[in-house]
Amino acid sequence: MMPVDAGSHSQPQPRAARISSVDSGAQWSARAKPWTALVRPARAPAFLEMALSVSGLGLAAFMVMHLGLLFSVLLGTTTMNTLAGFLERYYLLQVGVAFLLIFFVSHVFLSARKTPARFGQQLALVRHIRSLKHLDTWTWGFQIVSGVALLAVVAIHLWVVLTDLPIQADKSGARVYQLYLWFYVPFLVLAESHLSIGVYRVAVKWGLLSRRLAHPILLVWTALVLSLGAAILVTLYRVGGRL
Repeated sequence: MMPVDAGSHSQPQPRAARISSVDSGAQWSARAKPWTALVRPARAPAFLEMALSVSGLGLAAFMVMHLGLLFSVLLGTTTMNTLAGFLERYYLLQVGVAFLLIFFVSHVFLSARKTPARFGQQLALVRHIRSLKHLDTWTWGFQIVSGVALLAVVAIHLWVVLTDLPIQADKSGARVYQLYLWFYVPFLVLAESHLSIGVYRVAVKWGLLSRRLAHPILLVWTALVLSLGAAILVTLYRVGGRL
């Protein structure tokens, strides 16, 4: 037996009305432009949320690859120099930076539409977060604050590195040891926290993981990356101290 809808007990629609509704739908489809069929006004927020998630995941993937490059210093300065030279010789570094800038700029603009710009809106947001006392709401507030901070920190980091090519372990060690230890420690904490919470929010938002499963995965991932990042910074600090 076919399932019956709740509305099937109502009176059937007259045949003329059914034909009229079908004809009007066909006429609307014929008049619709291609782009309106792909992105209708009602679907625009979902489309923008998807673009925000994609840009965030692209940045997360870049961070993982960047961490892999820095991990090579734990195997020796020669290993890091060899890997960095390989990336630059075949222009993989330049391609990676180009994708980074695309994802970074897109992520900033897509995030800005959800960020309160006026002081009154920011104050209302703080009151709202405090009144809810909900973990995911607090993490969203942290994403806003850490994102604004990272906007400045990432710009400084890219400028320092890209104006001092090629990448070498000795140069990185000298920066960490002489000038920027106070800079890279907060940078590591901010970047990893923003990345982990962002991936968690994407996974939960789109139904990839439940909150019950996402929380322990997030904690383990954060602990591993922060431990690895700390080991890299200590190693670079020692490399810089030997110069």
